Amino acid sequence: MTGIAAWKIGIATLFIGTIVGYLGQRSRFCTISGIRDFFFVKDSYRLKGLIGIVVGGVIGFTLVNKLGGSLSSFTPGKWQFMPMLKDGLNVTPSILIPLSAVGAFFMAYFSVMAEGCPFRQHVMAGEGRLSGIIYIGGLVAGVVFFDVVIVPYLQLLTLRFPN
Repeated sequence: MTGIAAWKIGIATLFIGTIVGYLGQRSRFCTISGIRDFFFVKDSYRLKGLIGIVVGGVIGFTLVNKLGGSLSSFTPGKWQFMPMLKDGLNVTPSILIPLSAVGAFFMAYFSVMAEGCPFRQHVMAGEGRLSGIIYIGGLVAGVVFFDVVIVPYLQLLTLRFPN
């Protein structure tokens, strides 16, 4: 990637992130509170945002695939896990599903304990709230821990041994 292309991507990311952050701050969007409010007080106002995110994700994913996204690297029986890694990991579903379930459980648990989803925590950190800043610090530490400690073990699970 050339320096100019990276520069344009950086500016576009900053612009889109500013818009999404502004809208998130003004709408008080939070996936956790949408589910919580729906079950506890039967208020579906914030749940509509979660439904909108899911529908938008499905439409966006479909459009990207139709407009030039490629699934050519997809191998039947294998899922691409962490495609941003240098070589990618081919992890079988029998390994990926339990790992994903454990990760999702802990992410949801800590989000509930922090009174908001990661998106909401980013908005609160941007507003200067200490709890949001601490949450983002823990999130970054978790990502570093995953990359340094967990990824090597996942790579061991994907080694191809000669017959």
